[in-house]
Amino acid sequence: MLRVKDIHHVVYRHADLEALEAFLGDFGMVVASRDDDRVFFRGACSAPYIYIAERAETPSFGSIAFEVESRDDLLKAAALEGASEVQALDRPGGGERVILHDPAGRQVDIVHGISTVAPLPMRPALTYNTADSKQRFGDTQRPEPGPAQILRLGHIALGVQDLHENLQWYTTVLGMLPSDMVVEEQRDNPHAVFLRIDRGDDWTDHHTVALFGAPRDHVHHSSFEVQDVDSQYLGNQWLTQRAWTPFWGVGRHLLGSQVFDYWYDTSGNIVEHFTDGDLYNRESRTGYVEGGSNTLYQWGPDMAIEDFLGHE
Repeated sequence: MLRVKDIHHVVYRHADLEALEAFLGDFGMVVASRDDDRVFFRGACSAPYIYIAERAETPSFGSIAFEVESRDDLLKAAALEGASEVQALDRPGGGERVILHDPAGRQVDIVHGISTVAPLPMRPALTYNTADSKQRFGDTQRPEPGPAQILRLGHIALGVQDLHENLQWYTTVLGMLPSDMVVEEQRDNPHAVFLRIDRGDDWTDHHTVALFGAPRDHVHHSSFEVQDVDSQYLGNQWLTQRAWTPFWGVGRHLLGSQVFDYWYDTSGNIVEHFTDGDLYNRESRTGYVEGGSNTLYQWGPDMAIEDFLGHE
């Protein structure tokens, strides 16, 4: 079993990198570097890139990358059936990878040794006065309008034909733990599973990979963390004013509790802003909830579970 540290980046292929760059700039990412056929986008945290856009005639999903704790984990990955040898990465920050494929055939890169960079300036999180807890005295809230600054890549959601096989792979190969399972009557027959990284006693996101049963294997969305709820709403306003295409939001999920905001990029992929998500550790228990639209969100614009999962 590999010791995964975090999700590191995603790779998507696009026919028009210039149009994508305009969208992701308004979405809140920053161009870190580029060459003739690739653009590397970063967030405000220390990863040199979190999103790689590759030029291709036909848009498609490329790969997911997970960072592991040590080079020994790379060697363990390389020893798995069907794995590549350890390869040097020709990308900002260097490092190495081993290429795996999950049961759906999706490329999963195991990476290590990618150098970090200095974080970008970030707006400090706002201080909120609730009805029974006042924290802000004599100060005002004046967040500037603009894109919702992306801090980091948080998770990826995958539609899979064989949920059980994919669940077994992500838990046994990558060592992930189920935070919540969406079931109908029987606990051993989930329709969706939210998986977190096992960081021992350390707290980590409620989920880093979400698996949904689907008629075909596809990537549903990639999700990126922003500073706070105001950043989320201001980002929604910014994207709306620039006539980009919304998918759903703003609202709050039930499983994971994130405040969410989904958008279509210029190739039709879904990307999400999120903030204020739950944190779990190894001792957190798995939740079991009955399926239905009430498991999808606590509040937000109306969305049926079939419409949410039906996007491909």
